[in-house]
Amino acid sequence: MVRFTLGRKFVLAFVGLAVVFAGTFGTLAVYRLRQALTEQVRIRAKVVAEELAREASRFLPTPEGQTETPRSSRLTRRLVAGTVLYAQIVKDGRVRFADGRTWLVASAEPLDRPLLVVERVTPSGTPYLDIFRAIPDYTLDRQTYVRIGYPLGDVYARIRYETARIALASLLLVAAGVVAAFLLRRAIVGPVARLITTIREVRGGDYSARVFSRTNDELRLLADEFNAMAEAIQTRDAELARVNEALRRANRIKDEFSAAMSHELKTPLHAIRAYAQLLLEGIDGPVTDAQRQDIEAILAAGDHLLHLIEGILRYSALEAGATVPQFAQVDVAAVIEQARLNVAHLARSKGLPITTRADGRPTVRADETMLRQILINLLHNAIKYTAAGQITLTTTAQNGRVVFAVTDTGSGIARGHEQEVFEPFRRAGHPGRREIDGIGLGLAVAKRYVEQQGGRIWFEPAAGGGTTFYFTLLTGDGS
Repeated sequence: MVRFTLGRKFVLAFVGLAVVFAGTFGTLAVYRLRQALTEQVRIRAKVVAEELAREASRFLPTPEGQTETPRSSRLTRRLVAGTVLYAQIVKDGRVRFADGRTWLVASAEPLDRPLLVVERVTPSGTPYLDIFRAIPDYTLDRQTYVRIGYPLGDVYARIRYETARIALASLLLVAAGVVAAFLLRRAIVGPVARLITTIREVRGGDYSARVFSRTNDELRLLADEFNAMAEAIQTRDAELARVNEALRRANRIKDEFSAAMSHELKTPLHAIRAYAQLLLEGIDGPVTDAQRQDIEAILAAGDHLLHLIEGILRYSALEAGATVPQFAQVDVAAVIEQARLNVAHLARSKGLPITTRADGRPTVRADETMLRQILINLLHNAIKYTAAGQITLTTTAQNGRVVFAVTDTGSGIARGHEQEVFEPFRRAGHPGRREIDGIGLGLAVAKRYVEQQGGRIWFEPAAGGGTTFYFTLLTGDGS
């Protein structure tokens, strides 16, 4: 389908108007010219008929029966000069004189009026006027008149000539209209086209593009306003780029600081845990029950701090793009058991049983370490927010994927915080609950690990209270 641009529509409309105007003007001019020339010829023909009618009275028989020969008369001269095609003088229904192309003339006919003009065409196609004029003093005699043929060939030749001139003038007018249309298109549509081109350049990211207009009208105002807008966008974009660069630099410094601090913290922490373990084993002598409880508290606090530091390290590695999954065929049941054993002590401390159920013996295409960490984080999160009840971990195979589900019987996600659950440093929709351990990185890390392995993670309210977190991974056969 042909696409009509604004410029093409403008040119077609302007040229169409020029054609209509030129055609209408030419048609009216030819019509008026034809009418005027025909009327002039009719008037001249009538005058000739009047003159010949007066002169014809001399050719009619006198009372003494004598007639004058018409050979030297004005009628004969007009015949010779070609002014008339033929001439007849009819008296009492009889042709008394006939000359010229009388073969064009039918037999004498009665005249029902003093003057009769009929337009006819010769066998060769030449138009002429067949004029009947009553002879003076015989106006009441219907069978006495003069009849002449007045040619219209010159008139029609003049009409054709003038028609050709008018047609040429119309064509010149149309040509002028076409030229004017393209000039106006260049003056009006051209700036609009340049504006569209510049808009596309700006949309493509070239905020330095500007529109240049040589006019001094509304189009110039439009161009100036657009340039001002583009300049404002360029300034804002430059400012945003500067701010983003500053944010990236600050984020990079933060990640480097977090990694460095976490590493530096782990070194003395391992030493603290090692010495506490030595004390607990009685290397430096027996310990009392009170001392044993204190040392175990030190070890528990050290384990908790180590867990927090490792979470920060994992998230920093994710943010830096340093974590790349190493895909392999992973036995789901084995990884589930490893994750359960990792959080078993925390679940026992709160009296929460962990039930696992796998649909058959599925395998997934995944990074085993990442999968284990995802399950540990989800189980750890479920245990933290469940005061009583149980934790359930199940898997089902659906459409070439394995769906993991971790369900708790806790308080659920606070309404209005659903979008914050997977954001880093958030407390899973439980703002303000400072008694809950953790810094809010477990779900954020789990989400990033799932997405890096081509899966999806989400949550839904569990039946009877609590929350179920789901995530999917491709089956081990790759289907």
